[in-house]
Amino acid sequence: MILCADDYGLRGDINRAILDLSGSGRLSAVSCMVAFEQCTAAVLSELLAYQDRVDIGLHLCLTHEPPDLGSPPGGNRGPASFPPYAELVRRALTRRVQRRDVARQVSAQYELFVKKCGRRPDHIDGHLYVHQLPGVRAGLLDFLSSLPAGSRPYVRNTRLALRDLWRWRLPWVKSAFIGAFGNWMSHRLRALGVPTNTGFAGIYDFRDWNRYPEYFPRFVLCLEHANGLLVVHPGQDEDWRRQELAVLGKFPFPPGRLNRFQRL
Repeated sequence: MILCADDYGLRGDINRAILDLSGSGRLSAVSCMVAFEQCTAAVLSELLAYQDRVDIGLHLCLTHEPPDLGSPPGGNRGPASFPPYAELVRRALTRRVQRRDVARQVSAQYELFVKKCGRRPDHIDGHLYVHQLPGVRAGLLDFLSSLPAGSRPYVRNTRLALRDLWRWRLPWVKSAFIGAFGNWMSHRLRALGVPTNTGFAGIYDFRDWNRYPEYFPRFVLCLEHANGLLVVHPGQDEDWRRQELAVLGKFPFPPGRLNRFQRL
């Protein structure tokens, strides 16, 4: 199972939580928000110290950061040219997102990752999973197709069947919505020969953070494939991030349960 922490580079308390978990062997992947100015080469160099045991990837930022998800102090919530999340979703669902524009933005953030890290990303995913939206996903796939087949990073999809959500008694409304886009994404990635995860978990309503200790073991149990991916959002400032950090720090993972992506 791949245990991936999102949002590295967004804020100092999130960075510290992720570095602590990486150092203690409790993560196997981290996604980085290189589009943010505060996600500097120096900040990334601290994470790169663990690159021999942790996949380090690009967390595409294509929206203006919502305050309730933990925007940086001083109102710096990402490039002002990015639309709010709800607006991007509306544009995508009404076919008003231009794939060429997305491909250029993905290319720019990919190159920024390479510049700041001195290496290519192991994987690509999207902040708030927008990389799977209509128009956005087409632009991402166009960019991936421009890369040599042997150097394409693996790409996250959020596909998890409703029967599995119900079987494991997982929170399903938000997961089903995100998973619907992930189902399409999974098929397209595999058709193009782009590596992707098999199984996905970790979605819940952050307002129900007090139930996270109940949800987390079920997230782990529902991912039976080595490339099953569980997404987490540890941090030290918000209640929900602190709860995730606490659970991650003490959960009794069986030996060998966590692994990096395996190219089969």
